[in-house]
Amino acid sequence: MQRWRIELRHWAQTTAASYASRKGILGVIMGGSLARGQEWRHSDMEIGVLVDERDPQIPYFNINASRGVEVIQLERRELLEQMSLVDAGDLAPLRKWPIQLWKGRIVSDPSGVLGRFKRQFDAGLFSAEVISKRIEDQQAKITAALGEARALLAAQRPAAALVKLRGAMNDAILAFHWAHGELPRSQSRTDSRLHLICRKHSAPSFYALYREIYNLEGANRVIRTAWPTIREQVLEITRMWGDSARDFFDYAVDSHFAWRQNAGILTVYRLYVPVIGGEERGLINKLDDPGWAKDNSLLADFLGLDNVKQEQVAAWVGQLELTAESISRN
Repeated sequence: MQRWRIELRHWAQTTAASYASRKGILGVIMGGSLARGQEWRHSDMEIGVLVDERDPQIPYFNINASRGVEVIQLERRELLEQMSLVDAGDLAPLRKWPIQLWKGRIVSDPSGVLGRFKRQFDAGLFSAEVISKRIEDQQAKITAALGEARALLAAQRPAAALVKLRGAMNDAILAFHWAHGELPRSQSRTDSRLHLICRKHSAPSFYALYREIYNLEGANRVIRTAWPTIREQVLEITRMWGDSARDFFDYAVDSHFAWRQNAGILTVYRLYVPVIGGEERGLINKLDDPGWAKDNSLLADFLGLDNVKQEQVAAWVGQLELTAESISRN
Protein backbone atom coordinates (compact mmCIF):
# COMPACT_ATOMS: atom_id res chain seq x y z
CA MET A 1 0.00 0.00 0.00
CA GLN A 2 1.28 3.49 -0.87
CA ARG A 3 2.73 5.49 1.99
CA TRP A 4 0.37 8.44 1.40
CA ARG A 5 -2.62 6.12 1.71
CA ILE A 6 -1.37 4.62 4.98
CA GLU A 7 -0.75 8.09 6.42
CA LEU A 8 -4.11 9.40 5.22
CA ARG A 9 -6.06 6.52 6.71
CA HIS A 10 -4.21 6.88 10.02
CA TRP A 11 -5.02 10.60 10.09
CA ALA A 12 -8.69 9.90 9.35
CA GLN A 13 -9.03 7.27 12.07
CA THR A 14 -7.25 9.45 14.63
CA THR A 15 -9.32 12.52 13.74
CA ALA A 16 -12.61 10.63 13.90
CA ALA A 17 -11.64 9.06 17.24
CA SER A 18 -10.91 12.52 18.66
CA TYR A 19 -14.57 13.44 18.15
CA ALA A 20 -15.70 10.31 19.96
CA SER A 21 -14.04 11.54 23.13
CA ARG A 22 -15.76 14.95 23.08
CA LYS A 23 -18.36 15.77 25.70
CA GLY A 24 -21.92 15.48 24.39
CA ILE A 25 -21.07 13.23 21.43
CA LEU A 26 -22.85 9.88 21.74
CA GLY A 27 -21.32 8.14 18.74
CA VAL A 28 -19.23 8.69 15.62
CA ILE A 29 -19.42 7.29 12.09
CA MET A 30 -16.78 8.06 9.47
CA GLY A 31 -18.13 8.67 5.97
CA GLY A 32 -16.99 9.57 2.49
CA SER A 33 -14.39 7.92 0.29
CA LEU A 34 -12.11 7.24 3.26
CA ALA A 35 -14.75 5.04 4.87
CA ARG A 36 -15.40 3.19 1.61
CA GLY A 37 -11.71 2.68 0.78
CA GLN A 38 -11.97 4.89 -2.31
CA GLU A 39 -9.81 7.81 -1.16
CA TRP A 40 -7.40 9.80 -3.30
CA ARG A 41 -4.39 11.87 -2.23
CA HIS A 42 -6.45 14.97 -1.46
CA SER A 43 -9.51 13.38 0.15
CA ASP A 44 -11.08 15.27 2.98
CA MET A 45 -13.25 13.53 5.54
CA GLU A 46 -16.91 13.50 6.46
CA ILE A 47 -18.04 12.27 9.84
CA GLY A 48 -21.43 11.92 11.48
CA VAL A 49 -21.70 12.61 15.19
CA LEU A 50 -24.68 11.46 17.23
CA VAL A 51 -25.88 14.14 19.66
CA ASP A 52 -28.90 14.69 21.89
CA GLU A 53 -29.32 18.15 20.44
CA ARG A 54 -27.46 20.16 17.80
CA ASP A 55 -24.37 21.86 19.23
CA PRO A 56 -23.58 25.28 17.69
CA GLN A 57 -20.02 24.95 19.00
CA ILE A 58 -19.35 22.15 16.51
CA PRO A 59 -18.97 23.81 13.09
CA TYR A 60 -19.80 21.98 9.88
CA PHE A 61 -16.63 23.11 8.11
CA ASN A 62 -13.36 22.25 9.85
CA ILE A 63 -9.69 21.97 8.96
CA ASN A 64 -7.35 19.42 10.50
CA ALA A 65 -3.76 18.98 9.28
CA SER A 66 -4.61 21.12 6.21
CA ARG A 67 -7.48 18.80 5.24
CA GLY A 68 -11.18 19.44 5.32
CA VAL A 69 -13.38 17.74 7.89
CA GLU A 70 -17.14 18.06 7.44
CA VAL A 71 -19.03 17.27 10.64
CA ILE A 72 -22.66 16.22 10.24
CA GLN A 73 -24.67 16.31 13.45
CA LEU A 74 -27.34 13.63 13.81
CA GLU A 75 -29.90 14.36 16.52
CA ARG A 76 -30.67 11.16 18.40
CA ARG A 77 -34.41 11.57 18.88
CA GLU A 78 -35.00 12.63 15.28
CA LEU A 79 -32.86 9.80 13.95
CA LEU A 80 -34.66 7.20 16.08
CA GLU A 81 -38.01 8.44 14.79
CA GLN A 82 -36.77 8.23 11.21
CA MET A 83 -35.39 4.73 11.68
CA SER A 84 -38.70 3.58 13.13
CA LEU A 85 -40.37 4.76 9.93
CA VAL A 86 -37.88 2.78 7.86
CA ASP A 87 -38.47 -0.32 9.98
CA ALA A 88 -42.18 0.09 9.23
CA GLY A 89 -41.49 0.16 5.48
CA ASP A 90 -41.49 3.94 4.92
CA LEU A 91 -38.22 4.76 3.15
CA ALA A 92 -38.86 8.52 3.01
CA PRO A 93 -36.09 9.34 5.53
CA LEU A 94 -33.49 7.88 3.17
CA ARG A 95 -34.29 10.72 0.75
CA LYS A 96 -32.80 13.18 3.23
CA TRP A 97 -30.04 11.24 4.97
CA PRO A 98 -26.60 12.64 4.05
CA ILE A 99 -25.11 10.49 1.32
CA GLN A 100 -21.63 11.14 2.71
CA LEU A 101 -22.46 8.61 5.45
CA TRP A 102 -23.55 5.79 3.12
CA LYS A 103 -21.38 2.73 3.76
CA GLY A 104 -19.78 4.61 6.64
CA ARG A 105 -17.40 3.09 9.14
CA ILE A 106 -18.48 2.98 12.78
CA VAL A 107 -15.87 4.57 15.06
CA SER A 108 -17.85 4.73 18.32
CA ASP A 109 -21.39 3.50 18.98
CA PRO A 110 -22.10 2.59 22.62
CA SER A 111 -25.87 2.79 22.10
CA GLY A 112 -25.98 0.84 18.83
CA VAL A 113 -28.00 3.64 17.17
CA LEU A 114 -25.41 4.35 14.47
CA GLY A 115 -25.04 0.66 13.67
CA ARG A 116 -28.78 0.45 13.07
CA PHE A 117 -28.62 3.62 10.97
CA LYS A 118 -25.78 2.19 8.88
CA ARG A 119 -27.60 -1.09 8.21
CA GLN A 120 -30.73 0.70 7.03
CA PHE A 121 -28.86 3.26 4.93
CA ASP A 122 -26.46 0.81 3.28
CA ALA A 123 -29.30 -1.49 2.31
CA GLY A 124 -31.80 1.11 1.19
CA LEU A 125 -30.08 4.06 -0.50
CA PHE A 126 -29.99 2.51 -3.96
CA SER A 127 -33.41 0.89 -3.81
CA ALA A 128 -35.63 1.78 -6.75
CA GLU A 129 -38.04 3.68 -4.51
CA VAL A 130 -35.37 5.87 -2.93
CA ILE A 131 -33.63 6.60 -6.23
CA SER A 132 -36.95 7.59 -7.78
CA LYS A 133 -37.72 9.93 -4.89
CA ARG A 134 -34.24 11.47 -4.92
CA ILE A 135 -34.56 12.21 -8.63
CA GLU A 136 -38.00 13.68 -7.95
CA ASP A 137 -36.51 15.92 -5.25
CA GLN A 138 -33.76 17.11 -7.59
CA GLN A 139 -36.29 17.79 -10.35
CA ALA A 140 -38.31 20.00 -8.03
CA LYS A 141 -35.17 22.02 -7.21
CA ILE A 142 -34.29 22.30 -10.90
CA THR A 143 -37.78 23.52 -11.79
CA ALA A 144 -37.69 26.14 -9.03
CA ALA A 145 -34.20 27.37 -10.00
CA LEU A 146 -35.09 27.59 -13.69
CA GLY A 147 -38.19 29.58 -12.76
CA GLU A 148 -36.00 32.03 -10.84
CA ALA A 149 -33.60 32.23 -13.78
CA ARG A 150 -36.44 33.07 -16.16
CA ALA A 151 -37.72 35.78 -13.80
CA LEU A 152 -34.25 37.32 -13.67
CA LEU A 153 -33.98 37.21 -17.44
CA ALA A 154 -37.31 39.02 -17.68
CA ALA A 155 -35.81 41.68 -15.40
CA GLN A 156 -32.78 41.98 -17.72
CA ARG A 157 -30.42 40.41 -15.19
CA PRO A 158 -28.66 37.70 -17.22
CA ALA A 159 -25.63 37.28 -14.93
CA ALA A 160 -27.84 36.64 -11.90
CA ALA A 161 -29.94 34.30 -14.04
CA LEU A 162 -26.80 32.36 -14.95
CA VAL A 163 -26.01 31.93 -11.25
CA LYS A 164 -29.43 30.34 -10.73
CA LEU A 165 -28.96 28.23 -13.85
CA ARG A 166 -25.68 26.88 -12.50
CA GLY A 167 -27.48 25.84 -9.33
CA ALA A 168 -30.02 24.00 -11.49
CA MET A 169 -27.19 22.37 -13.43
CA ASN A 170 -25.67 21.13 -10.17
CA ASP A 171 -28.98 19.54 -9.23
CA ALA A 172 -29.21 18.01 -12.71
CA ILE A 173 -25.77 16.47 -12.20
CA LEU A 174 -27.00 14.90 -8.96
CA ALA A 175 -30.13 13.61 -10.70
CA PHE A 176 -27.99 12.21 -13.52
CA HIS A 177 -25.91 10.28 -10.99
CA TRP A 178 -28.97 8.80 -9.28
CA ALA A 179 -30.59 7.90 -12.60
CA HIS A 180 -27.51 5.86 -13.53
CA GLY A 181 -26.99 4.24 -10.13
CA GLU A 182 -23.91 6.32 -9.37
CA LEU A 183 -23.09 7.85 -5.99
CA PRO A 184 -22.45 11.62 -6.29
CA ARG A 185 -18.93 12.36 -5.02
CA SER A 186 -16.30 15.05 -4.57
CA GLN A 187 -17.45 18.40 -5.93
CA SER A 188 -13.83 19.46 -6.45
CA ARG A 189 -13.59 16.69 -9.06
CA THR A 190 -16.95 17.39 -10.69
CA ASP A 191 -15.45 17.96 -14.12
CA SER A 192 -13.18 14.92 -14.33
CA ARG A 193 -15.64 12.53 -12.69
CA LEU A 194 -18.62 13.74 -14.73
CA HIS A 195 -16.55 13.30 -17.88
CA LEU A 196 -15.89 9.66 -16.97
CA ILE A 197 -19.50 8.95 -16.00
CA CYS A 198 -20.87 10.57 -19.17
CA ARG A 199 -18.49 8.45 -21.25
CA LYS A 200 -19.55 5.35 -19.32
CA HIS A 201 -23.23 6.06 -19.94
CA SER A 202 -22.87 7.50 -23.48
CA ALA A 203 -24.06 11.00 -22.56
CA PRO A 204 -21.49 13.41 -24.06
CA SER A 205 -24.09 16.13 -24.63
CA PHE A 206 -24.81 16.34 -20.89
CA TYR A 207 -21.14 16.86 -20.11
CA ALA A 208 -20.88 19.45 -22.88
CA LEU A 209 -23.87 21.38 -21.52
CA TYR A 210 -22.32 21.44 -18.05
CA ARG A 211 -19.06 22.79 -19.49
CA GLU A 212 -20.89 25.52 -21.40
CA ILE A 213 -23.06 26.65 -18.49
CA TYR A 214 -20.02 26.89 -16.20
CA ASN A 215 -17.92 28.50 -18.96
CA LEU A 216 -14.99 26.15 -18.37
CA GLU A 217 -13.12 26.48 -21.65
CA GLY A 218 -11.13 29.38 -20.22
CA ALA A 219 -10.52 27.79 -16.81
CA ASN A 220 -6.74 27.69 -16.98
CA ARG A 221 -6.55 31.26 -18.27
CA VAL A 222 -8.57 32.83 -15.42
CA ILE A 223 -6.73 30.76 -12.83
CA ARG A 224 -3.46 32.09 -14.23
CA THR A 225 -4.44 35.72 -14.81
CA ALA A 226 -7.28 36.64 -12.43
CA TRP A 227 -6.97 34.33 -9.44
CA PRO A 228 -3.66 35.59 -8.00
CA THR A 229 -5.16 39.09 -7.70
CA ILE A 230 -8.63 38.26 -6.37
CA ARG A 231 -7.88 35.13 -4.32
CA GLU A 232 -7.96 36.91 -0.94
CA GLN A 233 -11.13 38.79 -1.91
CA VAL A 234 -12.91 35.55 -2.76
CA LEU A 235 -11.76 33.79 0.40
CA GLU A 236 -13.02 36.71 2.48
CA ILE A 237 -16.42 36.39 0.80
CA THR A 238 -16.62 32.78 2.00
CA ARG A 239 -16.41 34.02 5.62
CA MET A 240 -20.12 34.84 5.32
CA TRP A 241 -20.62 31.09 5.78
CA GLY A 242 -18.58 31.37 9.00
CA ASP A 243 -14.90 31.88 9.74
CA SER A 244 -14.21 28.17 9.34
CA ALA A 245 -15.60 28.30 5.79
CA ARG A 246 -12.69 30.47 4.69
CA ASP A 247 -10.17 27.87 5.79
CA PHE A 248 -12.29 25.14 4.24
CA PHE A 249 -12.29 26.85 0.83
CA ASP A 250 -8.60 27.58 1.23
CA TYR A 251 -7.49 24.03 2.03
CA ALA A 252 -10.30 21.60 1.16
CA VAL A 253 -11.28 23.26 -2.12
CA ASP A 254 -7.62 23.80 -3.11
CA SER A 255 -7.35 27.57 -3.38
CA HIS A 256 -3.86 27.09 -4.82
CA PHE A 257 -5.16 24.97 -7.72
CA ALA A 258 -2.43 22.40 -7.10
CA TRP A 259 -4.48 19.20 -7.47
CA ARG A 260 -4.73 19.19 -11.28
CA GLN A 261 -8.50 19.46 -10.98
CA ASN A 262 -8.74 23.05 -12.20
CA ALA A 263 -12.13 22.87 -13.92
CA GLY A 264 -13.77 21.01 -11.05
CA ILE A 265 -12.41 23.38 -8.43
CA LEU A 266 -13.44 26.38 -10.51
CA THR A 267 -16.92 24.84 -10.70
CA VAL A 268 -17.12 24.90 -6.88
CA TYR A 269 -16.15 28.58 -6.73
CA ARG A 270 -18.55 29.53 -9.52
CA LEU A 271 -21.41 27.59 -7.95
CA TYR A 272 -21.12 28.93 -4.41
CA VAL A 273 -19.28 32.26 -4.25
CA PRO A 274 -22.01 34.32 -5.98
CA VAL A 275 -24.72 33.07 -3.57
CA ILE A 276 -22.84 33.17 -0.27
CA GLY A 277 -24.54 35.80 1.85
CA GLY A 278 -27.96 35.29 0.29
CA GLU A 279 -30.04 37.59 -1.85
CA GLU A 280 -29.30 40.68 0.24
CA ARG A 281 -25.58 40.47 1.01
CA GLY A 282 -24.38 38.14 -1.73
CA LEU A 283 -22.77 39.05 -5.03
CA ILE A 284 -25.80 37.93 -6.99
CA ASN A 285 -27.54 41.30 -6.58
CA LYS A 286 -24.50 43.19 -7.90
CA LEU A 287 -23.50 41.14 -10.89
CA ASP A 288 -25.63 42.98 -13.46
CA ASP A 289 -24.68 46.46 -12.24
CA PRO A 290 -22.34 47.90 -14.92
CA GLY A 291 -20.50 49.96 -12.30
CA TRP A 292 -19.84 46.93 -10.13
CA ALA A 293 -18.77 44.87 -13.15
CA LYS A 294 -16.30 47.56 -14.19
CA ASP A 295 -14.78 47.88 -10.72
CA ASN A 296 -14.60 44.09 -10.26
CA SER A 297 -13.68 42.95 -13.74
CA LEU A 298 -11.17 40.32 -12.61
CA LEU A 299 -13.62 38.82 -10.11
CA ALA A 300 -16.38 38.72 -12.73
CA ASP A 301 -13.94 37.10 -15.16
CA PHE A 302 -12.89 34.47 -12.64
CA LEU A 303 -16.52 33.66 -11.87
CA GLY A 304 -17.34 33.42 -15.57
CA LEU A 305 -19.94 36.15 -15.18
CA ASP A 306 -18.52 38.88 -17.40
CA ASN A 307 -20.18 39.66 -20.72
CA VAL A 308 -23.09 37.32 -20.05
CA LYS A 309 -25.54 37.30 -22.97
CA GLN A 310 -29.27 37.30 -22.30
CA GLU A 311 -30.06 35.16 -25.33
CA GLN A 312 -27.44 32.55 -24.52
CA VAL A 313 -28.62 32.12 -20.93
CA ALA A 314 -32.21 31.79 -22.15
CA ALA A 315 -31.14 29.09 -24.59
CA TRP A 316 -29.30 27.18 -21.85
CA VAL A 317 -32.35 27.40 -19.60
CA GLY A 318 -34.41 25.71 -22.31
CA GLN A 319 -31.77 23.06 -22.94
CA LEU A 320 -31.40 22.19 -19.28
CA GLU A 321 -35.14 22.01 -18.78
CA LEU A 322 -35.46 19.42 -21.56
CA THR A 323 -32.40 17.53 -20.33
CA ALA A 324 -33.69 17.38 -16.75
CA GLU A 325 -37.08 16.14 -17.93
CA SER A 326 -35.32 13.42 -19.90
CA ILE A 327 -33.33 12.35 -16.84
CA SER A 328 -36.53 12.17 -14.77
CA ARG A 329 -38.28 10.04 -17.39
CA ASN A 330 -35.42 7.57 -17.58
